[in-house]
Amino acid sequence: MMQISLKRALAAILFLALGTGAAFARHPCHDDAEKFCSRVIPDHKLVQHCLEKNLYHLKPACQAEFGKRG
Repeated sequence: MMQISLKRALAAILFLALGTGAAFARHPCHDDAEKFCSRVIPDHKLVQHCLEKNLYHLKPACQAEFGKRG
């Protein structure tokens, strides 16, 4: 279960890197990924690590995405 939600979040982050910002803007981690992790986009493993490292600074909706992993 944990990997499924994380994969969805990371897939959405990759959409940002590929230029589909309009669809991606609805993802809960969009703004947080840009704010904290823009330097590592589109490397999804580094984005994951970056978001986890900044977990307590993320918006509640994005934090909830990580909460679904367990």
